[in-house]
Amino acid sequence: MGENIALTRPEQLKLYEPTKFSQFDKQLQEPRTPNEWFVQRYPFAYEKHGSPFLEVVEPLDQFLVQVLPISINLDFFAAVLGGRRDFGHHVIYYESELAWYFRDSDGIYKTTTAEKLANLYRALMMKAVQDMPQSVHKLNLFHEWRSDKITKAVVQRAKSVLAADSSFFSPTSPHQRIKGQELQERVARRFVESLLTAEPGKVLLLADAYSVFLRLAKQQNLEPVKRSDFKAMVVPIVQEQFGVRLRNDLRIDERSGVRGWKNVKMVSG
Repeated sequence: MGENIALTRPEQLKLYEPTKFSQFDKQLQEPRTPNEWFVQRYPFAYEKHGSPFLEVVEPLDQFLVQVLPISINLDFFAAVLGGRRDFGHHVIYYESELAWYFRDSDGIYKTTTAEKLANLYRALMMKAVQDMPQSVHKLNLFHEWRSDKITKAVVQRAKSVLAADSSFFSPTSPHQRIKGQELQERVARRFVESLLTAEPGKVLLLADAYSVFLRLAKQQNLEPVKRSDFKAMVVPIVQEQFGVRLRNDLRIDERSGVRGWKNVKMVSG
């Protein structure tokens, strides 16, 4: 039916068109088409990727129309998997780990799976079917676009639409996940910025800095890191903050070859 109309009555092919509301309207109108249902809930997806469906709108009489969705916009539904912004939802695909993350109610990102996102997509499509009036053909919504083929295509497309690079969970990023190396790096940065200060003639030993860092990490319920990993994290931060390099030739209490920083001291810890 849809293909015949596309060839013979193209004027009946409709994309979503925003409805103009009066400033006195308190609520949106109840959605009468699949396009309206999804755009009301995911307006950002419409703004970036366009209409959810191509629909055939066929007049039945002077007042009634029949709506048949005939084609789906995969990009729109890939964006939908990113979550409802009005509810504070957010989902990303973290490319460097090939992993999905969602922001939980505590604001911390936690891992999820492609299978769970597929279940979400199918559930949303079913909810839309249930809310549609009798004037809407529901076969494609219920059967064709909830199939494994289309569902997998939506989730696969979402990998690019919802992609986040390594900076998303970087040590300087506001985003926090439940587990990741950047959590230790953030503690290292806080250690340098809050507990160290420049002072001529003073010496900060690497061993002392490492000991204090381990206590800070334990307070954050983080796994301890090796001294070599701590060194790799903290050396560039100290150099950035104070302009000094790690020395391997310090002489402390008759001991030579001690590692540390000159003209830097720890203010507490």
